[in-house]
Amino acid sequence: MAPNLAVIISPPANPMCNKKICGLYPLERIIVTLSRNGVKEIYLDLSDSELAFYRRKIKPAIIKKLEAAVHETLPEKTPEAYLEIQSNLFVQMHYFTDFNTYFTGTKYSYHAAARNDVFAIETLDDIKKAKKLLRETIIVNTSGFIARTINKRISLPISTALTRTRIHPNYLTVFNMIIGIMSAVFILFDSYWYTVLGGLFFQLASVFDGVDGEVAKYTLKVSKIGGWLDTISDNGTLLMFLSAASYLYFIHNTGVMPLVVIGLLFLGLGVMLLVMVSFLRKYTSSGSLVTYDKEFIQKLPESDPVVFLVQKLKYITKKEFFSIVFFLVSLTGMIYLLIPIIAVVLDISALLLLYLSIKYNDPEKLEQIK
Repeated sequence: MAPNLAVIISPPANPMCNKKICGLYPLERIIVTLSRNGVKEIYLDLSDSELAFYRRKIKPAIIKKLEAAVHETLPEKTPEAYLEIQSNLFVQMHYFTDFNTYFTGTKYSYHAAARNDVFAIETLDDIKKAKKLLRETIIVNTSGFIARTINKRISLPISTALTRTRIHPNYLTVFNMIIGIMSAVFILFDSYWYTVLGGLFFQLASVFDGVDGEVAKYTLKVSKIGGWLDTISDNGTLLMFLSAASYLYFIHNTGVMPLVVIGLLFLGLGVMLLVMVSFLRKYTSSGSLVTYDKEFIQKLPESDPVVFLVQKLKYITKKEFFSIVFFLVSLTGMIYLLIPIIAVVLDISALLLLYLSIKYNDPEKLEQIK
């Protein structure tokens, strides 16, 4: 864990101080990263030119958003424990999660460790290397074959370009929601080409779903509100798309059975969301459903046959998988034929998750699996 106090010092020369790495200056990235990792006091021991640059370009953009206090002069007495870091050092959030790996020193003074991924930004090649490392970190932490090998190849270049605009990730989430809503509207026209267009827009929404999160990680704007907004966007889009497809399923079939199938579909979806959101609210500070998988499902014992089954089935309930299936089926012009299959998958998944949430609801058991 990082100490509560950090001192940022200027290197002998810093020609890259005015160059951005995915939307943030190196010094700006350090300050925000320190603040987000629990450092309470940040002291700047900068050269006159770099201090002027901080006041002109960095301070107005971040000072009101920081949890840490930033001081432009050193403390009157030497602190008991502190981290000393150069203003042009490249850092990532996970460096502080695994603090002892990336920083060395005594319990009183810490410095950056000698590692290939801990380096000073001194040339344009260093900036390229930093951007590559940020991109690789996102890919490594992305689960799912389709997301890693297809979606990220499209979304990451878009995200990198958007970081230059300082656009807030939440605006991108709303834009992606609009794309998802349009996909449902196209489906309702119930004609071949509109159905294909609806499937295509739903697939585009799945690809662009990564953009807001990537921009948030690049620019260190990840937030609980953003997580909840992303969850609302994803599930709102899915709900509208399934509603449109269910309507078509109803009008293309007769009798009571379509109503039963549609009812079971939305019952299963509702139970699944209720179980996941309840866990997030009770045990985490996140609003992202991805956190439910990481903090609960992935930590359950695989010796439990139900856990093993959920681990095997969970991929087909992920947006990256079913969105491309929706698109491929939309090419037939009869996407509503998926409704019975979706109903079965969602109901089985809901029953399994409900069972696990009851079985591992005991706080002591939950603490043991963590």
